Amino acid sequence: MIENILLILLLLLLSAKVIGSIFEKFGLDSAVGEILTGIIFGSSFLNLISPESIKSFAIIGSVLILFIAGIKQQNIKEIYKDKLAISLGISLLIITLVIMTLFFYFIPQYFGIKFTLIQSLVLGLAFSIVDVGLPAKILISKDLINTHIGRVTIRSAIINILMGLFLFTLITTTMHLSLSEILIKLLGIFGFFISAFILLYSLSKISKFITRIPIEEAEFSLAFVLILALAYFTEVIGFSSILGAFIAGVLIAKMPFSETMSFSYKIKSLSFGLFIPLFFVWFGLEINLGEIWKNIILALLIFFTYITIRFTVTYTYMKKNKLKMPNLISSSMLSVDVESLVILMIALQLGIFITNIPLTLFAPSVLFSTLLIVILVSIFSKKEKNTFTKIKSQRAK
Repeated sequence: MIENILLILLLLLLSAKVIGSIFEKFGLDSAVGEILTGIIFGSSFLNLISPESIKSFAIIGSVLILFIAGIKQQNIKEIYKDKLAISLGISLLIITLVIMTLFFYFIPQYFGIKFTLIQSLVLGLAFSIVDVGLPAKILISKDLINTHIGRVTIRSAIINILMGLFLFTLITTTMHLSLSEILIKLLGIFGFFISAFILLYSLSKISKFITRIPIEEAEFSLAFVLILALAYFTEVIGFSSILGAFIAGVLIAKMPFSETMSFSYKIKSLSFGLFIPLFFVWFGLEINLGEIWKNIILALLIFFTYITIRFTVTYTYMKKNKLKMPNLISSSMLSVDVESLVILMIALQLGIFITNIPLTLFAPSVLFSTLLIVILVSIFSKKEKNTFTKIKSQRAK
């Protein structure tokens, strides 16, 4: 095992960037290549690097992932006024959560794996959260992001993520606690939201004050301090740190400097250049290919179950509300990615799972869903071409 952290970072970052770029050339996300990097250097192949050696970097990566997800959100007030998006986002979450929770509680035991109700609930939640990045990429590539369909799709994904994070936080907050401890936690939660509300209305004034101080990179420092403070605060009161990071992103998005090229470049460079790739590499280091192969039938069954539920719910909703291009939009909602992975990783840290089996069951879905979506979008884009052309012509007018 390599123990020198400098050599570890050199090998992992260099390999992750090279392998990630190769996957991008084939139309896949670079995260797939970064996960593969971890698998190669981990116990499955070379067994050169322990996941513990980069765990701290990975935790910061998970926080930054949710911060960036928060900073990219649309106007939250506008989202909450969109009843169509709210109903789709919540329906997707609840229906998938209920069915997948029952699935994980009853089905894996036939494969020699037993999950408790809490574990089944967390796994069900992980497979219920929609990856907002992939729908956005598809809608942008099809020039549909600013249409009614595009707004409903993205907003429903955001609602889905927000509710999913809240439920995960609720599960981890009330787990194994007495009534008095739960009340203390609830007071902490109340205090957190009061603090977030105060920050919402005072952050612009703080921002103006900070920019006048002769400190280099003042805005960037303010953003990073806020990320760490809220992530730590939510962790202390029993919430997941990722919820605090997400809220930090929403707050910073309201600041004038958040839209500048300078700020955006610095955040992306730090996040995607170092910490986020290491988060995916860490995931790969935790994976054991032998366990994946051993449980591949169950993993495939999980994959086909959750994509069937998601596609059916979205398609039914689109048809019921007479929204166009139901097949294309339904296909874009099948991905499981960052938010789901972060939930599983946090659950491991909290001791909800004591083995890496949840990761070995989840990992195949990351690759399979990406490949399936590429194929389905290609097929349905051609089939729904006439509708797509009409929408573009209407926008042109």
